[in-house]
Amino acid sequence: MNYIIGLLTAGLLLFGCSNEGGEGHEDAHEMHEHADDHSGHDHGDEGNESHEGHGHNDHSTMTNIMLNNGQKWTADKHTNDKVSEMKKEIASYKQDNDYQKLSTNLEADVNELIKGCTMDGEPHNQLHHWLEPLLGLVKGMKDASTDADKSAKVEEIETSLNQYTEFFK
Repeated sequence: MNYIIGLLTAGLLLFGCSNEGGEGHEDAHEMHEHADDHSGHDHGDEGNESHEGHGHNDHSTMTNIMLNNGQKWTADKHTNDKVSEMKKEIASYKQDNDYQKLSTNLEADVNELIKGCTMDGEPHNQLHHWLEPLLGLVKGMKDASTDADKSAKVEEIETSLNQYTEFFK
């Protein structure tokens, strides 16, 4: 199942984040290949140090994300707006406990975030380190059957959304 989610994620990220009108498609494709191939880059423990500096030990929602020389990456308005919208969806869920509505809305928000992506370069690569695990969490919401499972899924997603603001502005 994780293999399928990984393939779907890679496909969405590969084709979802591109400029409007097809311009820059080749650049976006090359950028995605670069984001997946870190064999020529020595990131050492740099990403872990910046993350550990915040006192977090749970890496379940992030992979290889790092700060920009100790500073947050600049994200585009669209991405910041979508993350804010997802946080509002979580807050709304805490009021009405409509899990199905939350699941549907978060999935739509993530898809819109991917489709409207205009970021490029290293900020874009770092965004994908955060976004890929979030996408898996959102897709995995459908697997929760008990109230405890649902609460755990929502908590993981909320943690991921909060981690976004640790790395992006």
